[in-house]
Amino acid sequence: MRYLMLVLSTPDAPAEPVNVPEIEDWVRDTYGTGRAILGDRLRPPADAVGVQVRSGEVVVTDGPFSETKEVIAGFDILDAPDLDEAIRIAAAHPMAHTGAVELRPFWPLELDGDAAAAGSDAEAR
Repeated sequence: MRYLMLVLSTPDAPAEPVNVPEIEDWVRDTYGTGRAILGDRLRPPADAVGVQVRSGEVVVTDGPFSETKEVIAGFDILDAPDLDEAIRIAAAHPMAHTGAVELRPFWPLELDGDAAAAGSDAEAR
């Protein structure tokens, strides 16, 4: 199963965290084993652009779209056999020690019209 791992910077990060793993080790251990597929850092919220369509008009806003104390600093797409393994991978990430990590399972679209496959996917969730 695939999981989106959101890497969050949080205001309540410990001032002096201890035993924080090195990101290079996490990347080697995760990407090197095929448990991660894609990931990257994200620019700060001030560089974000919000896009909405309202009454047929495209509305673009600069800066952070939502007001929150946590900031999405990056992401990784994990490929893990189950949630327990995804949690183990996420807990080994340095930001789990100094910020936060959120795991979101993928919810694939069933666009081929195969209702039976869609039903079996829903049961697996």
